[in-house]
Amino acid sequence: MNPDDIVLVALINTPRDLELATREHWYRIPSSHAPKFFSGAQYLAFYLPRAFGARKWSIDTFATVRGHELARRVDLIPQEPNHPRANEVYYKLQLGETETREPPIVAKRGRRVLFLWTNWEKFSTAREWNDLYLRTPAHEKLYDALRAENLDVERETFVREGHSRYRVDFLVYLPQGQIAISLGDAPVRENLGKGNIALTVTPNEIENHLARVQRTIQRAARELKQTYMEKKQ
Repeated sequence: MNPDDIVLVALINTPRDLELATREHWYRIPSSHAPKFFSGAQYLAFYLPRAFGARKWSIDTFATVRGHELARRVDLIPQEPNHPRANEVYYKLQLGETETREPPIVAKRGRRVLFLWTNWEKFSTAREWNDLYLRTPAHEKLYDALRAENLDVERETFVREGHSRYRVDFLVYLPQGQIAISLGDAPVRENLGKGNIALTVTPNEIENHLARVQRTIQRAARELKQTYMEKKQ
């Protein structure tokens, strides 16, 4: 196991699917939804959703990827010949023995995600979902700074603005609201209302003026707290 070995984290929908992966040593991906370059993964790790009960929102099982082939769903699961997607083509990832990841990597909130790329170094040291991301040095530097301040932060999640929603690099959860932070070409601050502030910071600011970026975030947090207290009066 090398630090740079590629790990593909994949959603596994049901306990039955995990049982199949464990017993029969394969995992299926619809050919129409397969991530690019999935064949480069050396390991496959399973993200468990709500269907897993007490294990929900965690990654506690992984396996070595040994190869892949194309197969129809009905050939993979012949006991379901009348399934609506019975004749659809899937990539069948051939797996080694499943192994347990201890302690599990836990997401603080449920994630609507199909796949996430990471490497063995990140996977083997991660304590929670947000530690898995492989992004630019500026992203990592800001994430480390937010964690150092013990902020409740999620990476690459969605926020709503009116009838639309968009993804941000970081979302800081506060008792008084949320601060959405994105990396961009120019610094921007926008009050989204309903206890939400959006900030855009540049990689250059993070790399060379991190303290200033931290003060901007702290100031936004104070503004949310002040607005919250005024509304309570």
